[in-house]
Amino acid sequence: MILVVGATGTVGSEVLRQLVAAGERARALVRDREKAGERLGEQIELVVGDLDRPEMLQGALAGVDRVFLLTRQTSRQLEQERAMIQAAVRAGVRHVVKLSVFRADEKSPLQVARQQRQAELALEDSSLAYTILRPPFFMQNLLGMVRNGAIYTAAQDGRVAMIDARDIAAVAVTALTSVTYEGQTYIPTGPEAVTFDDVATIVSAQTGEQVRHVRVPPDAVRDTLQARGVQAWFAEDMATLHTMLATGYEDVVTDDVRTVTGHLPRTVAQFAADFAPRLAGQRQQQ
Repeated sequence: MILVVGATGTVGSEVLRQLVAAGERARALVRDREKAGERLGEQIELVVGDLDRPEMLQGALAGVDRVFLLTRQTSRQLEQERAMIQAAVRAGVRHVVKLSVFRADEKSPLQVARQQRQAELALEDSSLAYTILRPPFFMQNLLGMVRNGAIYTAAQDGRVAMIDARDIAAVAVTALTSVTYEGQTYIPTGPEAVTFDDVATIVSAQTGEQVRHVRVPPDAVRDTLQARGVQAWFAEDMATLHTMLATGYEDVVTDDVRTVTGHLPRTVAQFAADFAPRLAGQRQQQ
């Protein structure tokens, strides 16, 4: 049995879908059973739990031997992941596949990268077998970034090896269902590094509607996110990240998707073609 933590998110829901398609028994840890059922469907076993209440996790882990661990980027993330790791040890779980972030490092200028590395260390120092995934920018982020026929970033001409969340999920599912990848850290990326100018051109071609890349200062990134209710520290992190993207921070292409899954990752053009109605629809709503 595989428990998926973060099951209702972009990557977690895709991990569940691919596990079911592969014939694996999967269980989703959720906070709201009704909402999760609407999103995930009836074929998924749901168990209610709260990462901020560790006493609720043992029941969720009953009969589980593998865990996919993904948590939201909040100031509670490290404590939540430590709680799940400790509960997994007590429950006799064998293997955890953890979704981390690109360049997780305790010395990073990004809080999210520092706390993710600390969570990685908690997993590495446990008795559990583990696989760690550190993907860069998700292509699915673009679905919320296209506004008024434009993509607003402070990334300038920086190239990003962005990856489709479906390919991240494929790497995770392969790692969850094989002992081959235990003890490994992978950096799954897309097949090419592209600028946001490139992305705007690609999205325009696939949707038939003009999209442009608008360059804004980092402060505008921070202020926009805070206006949407994002925690201040994370909004500041994202503004900093944009400045780092401008200098090539995520201009790193690996072959890890093919190494693990045997297939090439999707291109931005393939992603835009698959999601063209949503990309176009979002522009029309603005």
